[in-house]
Amino acid sequence: MIPSSYVIYQSKQAAKDLFLAFKYAPFDFSNIHYISDEVAAANLEMAILYHLAHSNSLLS
Repeated sequence: MIPSSYVIYQSKQAAKDLFLAFKYAPFDFSNIHYISDEVAAANLEMAILYHLAHSNSLLS
């Protein structure tokens, strides 16, 4: 067990969005203990854009 390693999600959708974002982009969520729906959605959007930018640059 890692001390202080908990996260509270506002909803199941927030958890889904954030875990999906982890698949698309590297994130450092040190010392984060609460994820709102809005923050999760914004991070997912940024992760998708990051993934698209990097996958397109790899194809060029």
